Amino acid sequence: MSQNPMPGGSGDMDEEALKRLLKETFGDALPEGALDGLDLGAIAAQANLPQDPAQLRAAAAQMQQMFMGSGEGPVNWTMAEDLARRAAVGSLQIPGAPGAPAPTGSPGDPDPTPAQVQELREAAQVARLWLDPVLAIDVPAAELAVFSRGTWLHRTLPRWRSLVEPVAAYMAGAIGEAIAAQTAQMGEAELPGGADPAGMMERVGGTLFAVQYGQAIGTLAREAMGTTDLSLPLGRDGEPALVAANVADLVGENSLDAPAARIFLAAREIAHTALFAAAPWLGKALFSAIDDYARGITLDLDALDEAVRELDLSDPESLQSRRPEDLFVFTRRAAQERALEELATTLALIEAWVDHVTSRALEGKLPQLDALREVLRRRRASGSPAEQMLASTVGIELRPRRVREALSWWESVLATEGVEGREAKWAHPDLLPGSEVLSGTPQAPRPAPEGAGDGSEAVELPTDFDAELEKLLREEEGGTDASGDGR
Repeated sequence: MSQNPMPGGSGDMDEEALKRLLKETFGDALPEGALDGLDLGAIAAQANLPQDPAQLRAAAAQMQQMFMGSGEGPVNWTMAEDLARRAAVGSLQIPGAPGAPAPTGSPGDPDPTPAQVQELREAAQVARLWLDPVLAIDVPAAELAVFSRGTWLHRTLPRWRSLVEPVAAYMAGAIGEAIAAQTAQMGEAELPGGADPAGMMERVGGTLFAVQYGQAIGTLAREAMGTTDLSLPLGRDGEPALVAANVADLVGENSLDAPAARIFLAAREIAHTALFAAAPWLGKALFSAIDDYARGITLDLDALDEAVRELDLSDPESLQSRRPEDLFVFTRRAAQERALEELATTLALIEAWVDHVTSRALEGKLPQLDALREVLRRRRASGSPAEQMLASTVGIELRPRRVREALSWWESVLATEGVEGREAKWAHPDLLPGSEVLSGTPQAPRPAPEGAGDGSEAVELPTDFDAELEKLLREEEGGTDASGDGR
């Protein structure tokens, strides 16, 4: 066995030992012979590998954990769900800069008490009664579900997967393509032994995405009042739901009137659920906009190279805290920016419509209505670290100014077209305004005054339109006009 000690004092380690550790770390991702002919000493120096055997084993164990169980797909969902559950009970923080905020709210994940379930369901009954007269769509009849944080997580995870996987898939593909292109430029299609550097980087990306999304979704489980807080249909179709512990936290932290807050939050959740049920295309359009945003993602190779050089494999804790945005910087194209604008506009229209209809339903009936609306506006404006992460990676963002503009638009629609006309705007996406309309204080289209038309109102269609059309076509085929003179 060749002995090539790597310098480093008393903790010197030969290359054969390093090779064994690397094979143990990467397992099947490192084919037989992949390390043959490589200068492991130089690689170790460039990667900041520790020279102390104990530290090296700790780093190897950390890397091995990252690669184990990555499974299929762009996100390691086994790891993501585990991290999400831990974050939901407050035992895990979002990684990042030192001083990241500690978990908010009451500790743990308490089950809803019978009293909480009864209070929230009674509030939902009142909210339904007050919403029904101001809506021209059906109010969902399903009983309000009352969740723990863990139940919220379990019920929303299927939707989260379909939301974030398109973005993660395109990002992983961009990573693989960029690394493959860089390798080809260096004149090496692959590493010795058949190792695929692009595939290895995709696996790293899948693990890092799992850390990022898992912790963010778990943190949202501690913050969300219901399943529609982000104006996305995250819960089961037609089922409004509230998280009892989070509702209690919101009331306590803001010194709110508890019965009023419960009715207010139930009304918002029910209004969201009613809208998504009345416009089935809406949820699909939101998911499609996220997919459109993800298409065409490209990776900044210079930023990746710099980030990799800064990795310190001698510090396992720092590895665990690395986020995808620390390593992978993606660029947006014009088409992606347009998709983000479309997504932000649709989310703002949904949020503003819910604010609009619930305010009309509760005005004059509910104490502290203005204070309750202001609490939600402040939460939306500040945004939690989890919400900021989702805005930067997936594009899910409720922009306060856009929401205000959309609210003005809905009020103007009600003033000019009434309740039926307002709800009719959700019949098709082409009936809703685009981002160019929601600026300043927009006005909804107003019906033309009687007698002020362009003359089209005087045109009468034949009673039997199909018969007249068929007659016209026959005349065209015969080459004659209505007078029969052939001109």
